[in-house]
Amino acid sequence: IVFGKMGGGMMFFETSYQRISAGYEVNDLGYLKRADWQNQGTWVGLRWRRPTRFYRSVALDLNEWNDWTASGLPLGHYLNANLSAELLNKWFVRAGATYSGFGATYDDRAARGGPAVRRSQQVSPWLGIEGDSRRALAPSVQFNYDRGDEGRTSSITVGPSVTLRMSPRWSTSLGASISRNRDHTQWYGNDVDSSGTAHYTFAHLAQRTASLPLRLSFTATPTLTLQVYAEPFVSKGTYSDVREIADPRAAAYADRYQPYADTAVTNHLRAFNYRQFRSNVVLRWEYKPGSTLYVVWTQGREGSASEYGTRSFTGEFRDLLDLRPDNTFLIKVSHW
Repeated sequence: IVFGKMGGGMMFFETSYQRISAGYEVNDLGYLKRADWQNQGTWVGLRWRRPTRFYRSVALDLNEWNDWTASGLPLGHYLNANLSAELLNKWFVRAGATYSGFGATYDDRAARGGPAVRRSQQVSPWLGIEGDSRRALAPSVQFNYDRGDEGRTSSITVGPSVTLRMSPRWSTSLGASISRNRDHTQWYGNDVDSSGTAHYTFAHLAQRTASLPLRLSFTATPTLTLQVYAEPFVSKGTYSDVREIADPRAAAYADRYQPYADTAVTNHLRAFNYRQFRSNVVLRWEYKPGSTLYVVWTQGREGSASEYGTRSFTGEFRDLLDLRPDNTFLIKVSHW
């Protein structure tokens, strides 16, 4: 159910309610993130489109939304604000923040089949700067930060990129995404002891992730184009401080967990090092109006290890070239 104002004046808004019943199953037709869910949300947007001495345009969005299970268990209450300003030099500055944690809310999926666990307050600010897209060289950068679990959990991501337009036919972009994650409530495993008692364990995850997406586009003619995408990706982390659920609905974070007594688990803590490379090359030829020929080559390389490793990200990226490639060639023809 949706009601909103999408045009006219400087103010726009939309308010909505959605509900998916607990037994709804549609994955044979498409992707369903989750069933057993209902949501109420409201969005209000303000637009200043008349240029001034300081900016060309400004947009401000204010959002609030609430999630519950279909039976009414509160999953989250959120407030969000986003600001976007186009400056006189055609650069963009964007910033925003999301805050959650009003009242008692719960994560019914955190324990992977166990009890719903109370959520802690979380704040997630972000900032982005984009260069003039008309220029031959257009840089951009985005920063994301999250803090929760009463300060025990935090993550920061930096994503610089640059777009190079060598000519009207050529466009190339190279980016990077570097993140550091400290998750104090990472699910670790569910164990059943000899007496049949289930233990739902969580750990502190120290994780680092990096990727380098590259995109290239060449337009030979209005009917013949070539697009290339390639991205190496590495994520590695270690676990520590294994705990199990004590009182999942306790108001204080420290009261929700207790030390896990099984030394077979706590004395053999896991680690991981996951590496992946994905590339995609697409040649598109519209040989007559509405009829198109696609020639596609994709390559993937993938490897993992149960240890963190001592190599730098540069070394990890070089190691990707030693992994066995999986190549796929596709030809698709549509005739109209």
